[in-house]
Amino acid sequence: MPRHRFNFLYSRVQKDFSAVPKNVKAMILGLSVYIVAWAIIDPFFSIYLYSVLKSYSLAGLFYGLFFLTGTLFAVPFGDLAGRASKVKLTAILLLSYPLIGLLYFSVYLFQYPFSLIVLFLALLAHGTAASLWIAAEGFIRENSPKGETGACFGLYITFQRLAYVIAPVFIIALVSFGFSMANVNFLFLSLVPFSVLGAAIILRIKSAGSPIVQGIREVIEKDNLIKREFNDLRQLGFMGYFSLLIGFFVQSINSVIFFLVPLYALSLGLDLFGVSLLFAALSVPFLFSFFLAELADSFGKMNAVVLGFILSAVALASIAEISVASPLFFFAVFILGLILAFLQPAANGLVTDITPRIQDGEMTGLFIAVLRISGFLTSLSLGLLSDSFGLRLPFIVFALLLAAMSASSFLARKRIVVRI
Repeated sequence: MPRHRFNFLYSRVQKDFSAVPKNVKAMILGLSVYIVAWAIIDPFFSIYLYSVLKSYSLAGLFYGLFFLTGTLFAVPFGDLAGRASKVKLTAILLLSYPLIGLLYFSVYLFQYPFSLIVLFLALLAHGTAASLWIAAEGFIRENSPKGETGACFGLYITFQRLAYVIAPVFIIALVSFGFSMANVNFLFLSLVPFSVLGAAIILRIKSAGSPIVQGIREVIEKDNLIKREFNDLRQLGFMGYFSLLIGFFVQSINSVIFFLVPLYALSLGLDLFGVSLLFAALSVPFLFSFFLAELADSFGKMNAVVLGFILSAVALASIAEISVASPLFFFAVFILGLILAFLQPAANGLVTDITPRIQDGEMTGLFIAVLRISGFLTSLSLGLLSDSFGLRLPFIVFALLLAAMSASSFLARKRIVVRI
């Protein structure tokens, strides 16, 4: 890249960081503190499920249950987020996570079939509480300068991924006390302090909106809620549908990473610290999401989507060819993280740009509903494929799907018109 081009992007990053409103920065900070807990847990979540269920297919089904539960709440909660205070909704749901963490922790304390019942309840509660992202991301969209949407979500993703980079520090401390893969349920206890602290930061933000109880009453009394929400989507036309399809496949990449990569790493012999370090390597590129988002804006969001999908396909196919836990494996995962760090803010920014300001809450709910449907279908497919054909073939299958999506995005890119 020419030096003058780099200097232009650097100065633009500085300018846009200053332009991000303080309330958006505060929301991002509170969410990032909470995410530290999941940065500790996520690399081991599918391993935890597999240790309880002893089957890739069942692990994929239960992993997908979290997404399926969230899908049922996404649309009505999106409507509620459009009426009530998004700040208070986010904080209240954050404060439910200490209980959820205790449920996940206690699964190891029960014998079958009671352990499955507790796990089922934990996943239901988790999927419901995850609606906080509808309120949180709706707040960020609502308060972001329209011309800087990619940059705002770049900052949002950067701070979240910073948590994953520092998570191995906590894992090192646990390993020094004798923790191993057999103790992964203890990791869920981290939800107690980090959720409470994140909620305390977010509650300091001044917010507008109806009281939550009033908002719930209005949503319940509203007729044809689902029909009205999908009428809003239909009004967006081709742009709305295609942006949701893009989100579906971006989420499928995330599901491959968070469900399949840990299990594959475990099969290659990585230990507790090794898996955590692998996710730190994956997350390092996201520290530059703010810069990469600016690059994607400059490159063109749809062009970034086309390039991101085809490179993700190549990365997944490359990981499938690695059969030992070598530096090459870590490098391939790092490259996948770099590609996703470029692709994800572009996809989020695209949805924001085409959404009329008055529909931010509703579109966020629909968008997250699609992401959760993708998470359910992808994790279920990964589990079934892994049990039937081993852990390598699913990488190839999704590489082919992403290559097809890249071609479709290339053909559709001229039909995307941004609504400011």
